[in-house]
Amino acid sequence: MIGRLAFGAVCALAFTLSAQAQEFAVPGSVALPNLEPLIPACADPAADHFIEVDISQRPPAGTTRIQKLSGWITPDGVFHWPLVMRLRNIGDKVFAGKPGLQRAVLTEQDQLSGKTREVTTVPFDRIDPRGGVGVRFQFTAPAADMAKQRFKKVFKLAIKYDRLDASIVSNQYGDCNLQNNEFSITFDGSRKGWIFAK
Repeated sequence: MIGRLAFGAVCALAFTLSAQAQEFAVPGSVALPNLEPLIPACADPAADHFIEVDISQRPPAGTTRIQKLSGWITPDGVFHWPLVMRLRNIGDKVFAGKPGLQRAVLTEQDQLSGKTREVTTVPFDRIDPRGGVGVRFQFTAPAADMAKQRFKKVFKLAIKYDRLDASIVSNQYGDCNLQNNEFSITFDGSRKGWIFAK
């Protein structure tokens, strides 16, 4: 008896859903936007819109841990926050560059002091499709400034080619889109959330 009731309920539900589907009219004007393919049919190294805490970095002995941020304060009063930005090949072909002629460069601009410095350089020659290169760095600032939220730094990840020729821009194993080779992240203590990307 219970089985028959359950079967009847399923049939009634199926009939109701079928009736609702027939009443749903799709406008003829609906169309998907014309977008560039997410995975281009070529190699395309890009400064990816991605950042994460570098969990491989451990607080050194004698430091004060900031657990919520996975950072630490050294005895000299400086806050350290280990992070990773990504350079990824978002295309469907292998990127095969010339040995030693391309690299990911990360720069830091302190907008309060006006100083800019190169933080790190990571050379690369080959990146498989959807593969990437991690660019590790540390956000640092005096702990007193962090407590007062007095900091504003911009980190820019950029791809640099020592020889930008036809073999890079037109080869399917080169870089078919130079427009996505930079990505910036701003750490701004005056704004809610602190981290902003563009």
